Amino acid sequence: MTVALQKKEKQFIGNGRSAKVYISFQDDKAVATKTFTGEPVSKLILFVLTGSANPYTWSEDAIASAMLRRRILSHLTRFWFGNKLRLPATYTYRWNDAEKAFEIDAEFITGCHAPLLNPMEQEPFDYMTELRNDIMNPLQEKLRQSGFDGLVWQAGKGNPVGASNFMLKPKKDGAHQWIWIDLESGLPALFAMNIFSTLSYYLPMCWKHKTWLFDDVDTETLRQYIIQNKAALLAESGPESYEQLLLDCAQLATRQHNWKSLSRAQKSLYYAFSQDKITEAQKDYYEDKPLRWMLKSIWMFLASFVFSFGTKVKKAVRKIMDFNYGKLFKRAFRYFSDSRYRWTFVRWMLKKEINVWHKRKSITDAERSILLNELSNNDVSAYLTDFSIHLGIKPLVKSFTFGLLPIFTALGYISLPVAAILLLWSGPAVRTIYTLAQMANNLVAEKKNSRYIALVIGIFPIIGNLAYPIEFAYHSTGNKNLLAKYIAYAFTTKIGAKIPIWGGQDSEIEHFFNRLCHRILK
Repeated sequence: MTVALQKKEKQFIGNGRSAKVYISFQDDKAVATKTFTGEPVSKLILFVLTGSANPYTWSEDAIASAMLRRRILSHLTRFWFGNKLRLPATYTYRWNDAEKAFEIDAEFITGCHAPLLNPMEQEPFDYMTELRNDIMNPLQEKLRQSGFDGLVWQAGKGNPVGASNFMLKPKKDGAHQWIWIDLESGLPALFAMNIFSTLSYYLPMCWKHKTWLFDDVDTETLRQYIIQNKAALLAESGPESYEQLLLDCAQLATRQHNWKSLSRAQKSLYYAFSQDKITEAQKDYYEDKPLRWMLKSIWMFLASFVFSFGTKVKKAVRKIMDFNYGKLFKRAFRYFSDSRYRWTFVRWMLKKEINVWHKRKSITDAERSILLNELSNNDVSAYLTDFSIHLGIKPLVKSFTFGLLPIFTALGYISLPVAAILLLWSGPAVRTIYTLAQMANNLVAEKKNSRYIALVIGIFPIIGNLAYPIEFAYHSTGNKNLLAKYIAYAFTTKIGAKIPIWGGQDSEIEHFFNRLCHRILK
């Protein structure tokens, strides 16, 4: 293994399926450190499919392959896209003994992911569409042609989360450049949202490489591609760079073979040794006894699972016992009984969302100021009070549909068809009852607030939560209208961010819901 991690002050900035990411400053230069610890669900899937956790965690051949791929693709992306797309400079890798994982140091990119559409502009620029059409789709084709069969997953083929692997960096002249920041997978390329991509590409590629597709490179195809494009590559970057490409390709072939040729038992054994779960003497003993090792590893896994499960159950029981239910009920009662408290809470929540959008560079400083100023005005409280009631009702409905409803169904008090109806329509029913009650109250009090739009939209599952922001947007003008539309944009976009597996922040699913709201309100 390489030199141990020197102690530097690092700040945690995020994590994904394959790694934690930190920022540090070395010689006044911002450095992003990607530590391949993985996350529990990804680890479990990889254990089932391959016998070990992410190979970038424990295999020096795998992490060296990642470095070589980055170096090769730094040349090729410049060759393919000019200044439109590049990779961050990648400096070195090392073993982090505290985390028991390899890590990569790379250039820290001071940009943002594709900004969301927002209501402040009549015709906002759609960065996600540009990313998909001008960068991701052409990149996938180039990767296939040059033998990077597994890298198309990180480039977003059938994988909506792939969009989060790219960042946008503005230039001084007003233009921008895309940066491909994440090239290392956290899972094998088997779980494409687009089933056609799985059947027509990923499964055949698994067959071709005789393994689950995981950042695999057909190094012979890559070598031939470099040779066939020799003249253009020489013209683009010179003879020294071209020779380095061929050398890196040869080294990648060796490093990748060393890692990929390991048996399931060897991967499991070497991972256990890297995590100090076995001694070097035990590793040497089991090296030529794969069956014995597999039996021992299964026993170790079961023992670890039982211990971990027991620990988590104890923690859960302790949290349940120690939870301050009185405080919760007091706050819930105050929320529904005190309009001022409710209004303060909604303002706090919306202010938080506005700041998140600003941090993501989806709204400018000036747009943020407009929204925050409008949020402080008392004359927007009528619609937002109704909106706050809808938000307050939601946890109660969820508690019923995901807590009591399964119990009543299991006990036979509710049939499956009725349970399915209640699961889907409990929220719309409660929203409709509330809106009808408010309309009746307005009729008696001879108030003009009609709520007809909120009544119709509230009938539908999911989007019904936006009933009052859309009603607010319809009846308001000027900055009030912008605030109302922003609320609709923010909460529609959040639907995509909450979808598991293929959704999440900066995914194409999140942007789909963001674009959907834009088209509806346009």
